[in-house]
Amino acid sequence: MGLFDSLFGGMESSKKLSPQEAFAGILLAASACDGHISDEEAANLTTAVGRMKLFEKVNGKQFGQVMDKLLGVLKKKGHDALMDGCCESLPKELSNAAFANACNIVLADGVVDQDEREFIEKLRKGLDVEASTAKMIAQVMVIKNKG
Repeated sequence: MGLFDSLFGGMESSKKLSPQEAFAGILLAASACDGHISDEEAANLTTAVGRMKLFEKVNGKQFGQVMDKLLGVLKKKGHDALMDGCCESLPKELSNAAFANACNIVLADGVVDQDEREFIEKLRKGLDVEASTAKMIAQVMVIKNKG
C-alpha cells in the first residue's frame, strides 16, 4: 500500500466496516457490477435496507453518510474491491441475507449479463454461502422478479 492509499482512504484493512456499511456496500457493489446503477437497482437497495432491523436505528442523514463513503470506495477502487472489503467485515449471520438481497438487485432490471453472473459467483464465495443455498436463493429471486 502506498503513502497516498493510506492517506486518502479506501478499504484499508485496519479500518473495519460496521455491519450496516458492509451490508449496504455489498448491495451497492451488486448494483454497480454491470457498469451502471439502474433506477430499479437503486430503489431495491433503498427498499431492502429500509426493511431491515439492522438499519432501524440509522436515520436518513446517517444512511446518506454511509452511502457517500461506499460510493467513494466504489469510484476509487471498483465494485470488486468494495465487495471484498464488505465480505470481510460482514457478520457471518448476515451472509445469506446479503446474498439474497444482492441477487434481488441484480435481477431488478430483468437482465443478468456475464459481469453480473461473475459478480454473484464471486460474492457467493466471498460470503461463504453454500452452493446449494445460493442456487435456492437465486431460484426464489428469479421467481420473485418475474412479471
